[in-house]
Amino acid sequence: MATVLDEAEVVETKRGTCPICGAGCYVKAKIANNRPLAIRPDRTAGFPADCPRAGQAIDYHDHPERVNYPMKRVGKRGEGKWQRISWDQALDEIAEKLASIRDRFGPEAVQTMGGSYKGAGDASCWRWSNLWGTPNILYQGKNCGEAELLSEWAVYGEQTCIGNRAIPGTTKSIILWGVGGSMSMASQVKNLRQFREQGGKVIAVDPRRTDVTDMSDLWLQLRPGTDGALAYGMINVIITEELYDADFVRKWCVGFDELTEVVREFTPERTSEITWVPAEKIVEAARIFATNKPGLIPFGLGAAELGKATTSAVFGKTYLRAITGNLDVEGGARFADPPDSTRFREEMHWDALIDHPLRKRDNISADRWPIASVRGLKAYRKAMEKVHPLGVGPTIYNMVVAPSAIPTAILEGKPYPVKAWILQAGNPLVSLCDARKLHEALMSDELELSVNMDHWMTPCGALADYVLPATDGLERPLLSNMWGFADAFSAAKRIVEPLYERRDDYQLWRELGNRLGQEGMWPDTMEEWFDRILEPSGVTHAELADQPVPWLMAEPGHRRYEERGFATASGKVELSSALLSGLGYPAIPEYEEPAWSPEGSPELSKDFPLILMTGNSLKWYYRSQHKHLEVMRKQHPYAQLTIHPDTAAELGIEEDSPVWVETPMGKVRQQAKFDAGMHPRVVHADSHMWYPERDAEGDAHFGVWESNINAILPDGEDYADYAGDNYMRGLICRVTPAEGNVPPLNLHPARLEMSR
Repeated sequence: MATVLDEAEVVETKRGTCPICGAGCYVKAKIANNRPLAIRPDRTAGFPADCPRAGQAIDYHDHPERVNYPMKRVGKRGEGKWQRISWDQALDEIAEKLASIRDRFGPEAVQTMGGSYKGAGDASCWRWSNLWGTPNILYQGKNCGEAELLSEWAVYGEQTCIGNRAIPGTTKSIILWGVGGSMSMASQVKNLRQFREQGGKVIAVDPRRTDVTDMSDLWLQLRPGTDGALAYGMINVIITEELYDADFVRKWCVGFDELTEVVREFTPERTSEITWVPAEKIVEAARIFATNKPGLIPFGLGAAELGKATTSAVFGKTYLRAITGNLDVEGGARFADPPDSTRFREEMHWDALIDHPLRKRDNISADRWPIASVRGLKAYRKAMEKVHPLGVGPTIYNMVVAPSAIPTAILEGKPYPVKAWILQAGNPLVSLCDARKLHEALMSDELELSVNMDHWMTPCGALADYVLPATDGLERPLLSNMWGFADAFSAAKRIVEPLYERRDDYQLWRELGNRLGQEGMWPDTMEEWFDRILEPSGVTHAELADQPVPWLMAEPGHRRYEERGFATASGKVELSSALLSGLGYPAIPEYEEPAWSPEGSPELSKDFPLILMTGNSLKWYYRSQHKHLEVMRKQHPYAQLTIHPDTAAELGIEEDSPVWVETPMGKVRQQAKFDAGMHPRVVHADSHMWYPERDAEGDAHFGVWESNINAILPDGEDYADYAGDNYMRGLICRVTPAEGNVPPLNLHPARLEMSR
């Protein structure tokens, strides 16, 4: 964006965080007259990654299609007719409708949801929900870190999986299990290069070739969805060859004999048959990880969206960390929780939800998936109470409802009615499975109130009753501990003041709270709330943000379990989990095939012979975001189906031509791209694709049904894992040539006449 400066204007430099993705990289911005002129990485403050996306923050900030004023629907849902209103009118009307719903159906009839936000917007939503009394909270972490995190809590009572990185020169081995590398986190690849230079051993687990697999010492190219079998096969080798940490297992583990029995059938040969990984590579991987310590298995999304197969996959990784003695050691799987010198846990008010006088019911998916419910939260809190009396940072993951339960509650009133939906920073018609059923629910008259707060008019926003303008990352201050995962808080001030009538998400929840019985619970501004959270540390938000390295770190420590035990009922690592069995699950999960796989559905797979992966991060986007930005769209204008060239030749498919990707639920249209690094029987379909330049009304609906792979993926009890997460990888499909050509990119000017 070219800018002509008046001679009188003063250019200043401010530090903040990049708004483009969830990594939270610090940036320095040149500002004149409240306008950002240039944005560059701040290499002194942390996460100094080279990234092609940060430079688009200015275009994002004042894009002509941003939502800038509150709007109220005046036609039918989805008709595209809007009236500009004031914030006071919007808040008064929304609060009045919420109060009416609470009086008639109880506080649980309100469903809140957040998307890819990592600061006060998420936290204030959870806080409001707890004070209001609804256990029906959903946000993007449901299909991201939840399954792995809950497995660690059930076994260790601690979390290690998110936030840990290899320490070059200290960490000796690392298993990068479904980690996307530079396509998702550029700073992670830089860390990996340094680790390799210091002699670290890298094992990569991924069905497709990536820059991470290219940097590995050993690449395990498995069949998508068989991660649990691979993990159990490696555990089998480690136990059979007595490579486990015998002292740690004897002193600090319960259930080792039971685990041995569960993995007994997973010999290298049998595991190879299931996973397609050669038996000798399975043995080699197990030996490398068990004998090169400390070792690390960081979080990787690739093993977290496998449907029923997710359960054994995430628990298998959890067991591998434990039996090799890599828990809470320097260079290994270090325990992480927010600093004790803050009030973060207290300020979330999770106990208020547990004991809320108006809440009579658990969340809408608790009967089927109790591990993510109020009942599950109480079980975890009881198990952890000796070590973590105030609970843990990312408690939200104890509570996130299963997405498949929401349409049923809206349309059928089962197990009880959901009548209001408040969505911030999310795009679930693009990001969740079985999207057409959710679309039906959001269009239904059974839903009495639908509110959407976002930067853009999204497919979900187009169906809302109220659309509210949100500040972007340049316009709001930050205090982040990455949804409670990190053992630190990062802080940043606003870089510029909000444009037009944009407001912080915090203000939405504060204003609704003040209108609905939460008076006195909400400080006037986010900065004041941040100061309250930080008060025990003795530093204010502004002081922390101004520090050269603006991080408040937890007290470092290792092997803390030697003094306090583990945060489980037994005080030990529970390889056989009392918490799981107490909630009605097997104490050690058995391996299950994905529902739609060659082994799980052999007859169905005859008509759908290819294995489908989805959801890998795209370099130019962040999930469903940034489809408006011309520079990014030019790099990746249309959804792509990645396929091995030999497979494409057999199917009569030419590169860059349109193809149909079909599952038993239907088909979508994408563009063929060749990659010899794909297994010939595996394809990858872009997810989260929609086309904001298309019409919003009717079946066009921003092109959400044209290429959105999630519209033809199943959801529900027959498909989801032990926590109710979506099933997005390891499915079956067929690919055929499609007629016509891929449409050219044609981004057009803003259509929201009242948006500016």
